[in-house]
Amino acid sequence: MKITAAQLKQIIAEEIKRAQLTEEQGGGGNPELYSSVISSVLGTVCDEFKSQFDPMDPSMDASGGKQVWEAQCDEACVVLGEKIEELIMQVEEDLHLGQFYRG
Repeated sequence: MKITAAQLKQIIAEEIKRAQLTEEQGGGGNPELYSSVISSVLGTVCDEFKSQFDPMDPSMDASGGKQVWEAQCDEACVVLGEKIEELIMQVEEDLHLGQFYRG
């Protein structure tokens, strides 16, 4: 099973809502909020990637099997996490520079 863009957006939206709920319940001002949301999203996405292993697919089995697939998924999630953090930092910088002001 592949994860679609819509599914990824849904996962991210759910994790953001969960983080906001936590913040409203007394977790406000937590500087690690982005980190915990990213970590939670990546865990969900990585699990989804890993679930895509198909032992009946000869190409997956020939390339090392489930253990190799899961190692590739872990590495992909590390790269994805780095890209998400870069994007968040860029958007936050743009926000502070007034790039989103529409006046």
